[in-house]
Amino acid sequence: MAKKKNSDYESDFWRVSMGSGGRVVIPASVREALGFAEGEPLVLTMDDGTVRIETYARSAERLQAQVRAMIPPTGDLVDRFLADKRAEAARENARDAEWMQADTPVDRAAE
Repeated sequence: MAKKKNSDYESDFWRVSMGSGGRVVIPASVREALGFAEGEPLVLTMDDGTVRIETYARSAERLQAQVRAMIPPTGDLVDRFLADKRAEAARENARDAEWMQADTPVDRAAE
């Protein structure tokens, strides 16, 4: 394996060969830098002719960041959900109270 060094880690590249059964050896320095441990399950994705290999944890972090970027920055969704549910419960309670008042018999003797 021949390593070509550039100015930053992201642009480092290594020339590797595919072995029997489609096996490619990831250089030890790359495995160490990326935190790959022997036997650890990895996520492999392919996009536009490029292969990405990452740990499950890193993949989850990346996907969470993508989802967070899609959520409008208008506040915590759980807080908004709970506020909506509380408002809905208050409306139902008010409606029930009106119904109970309308359905309560009037005591004419007390008038």
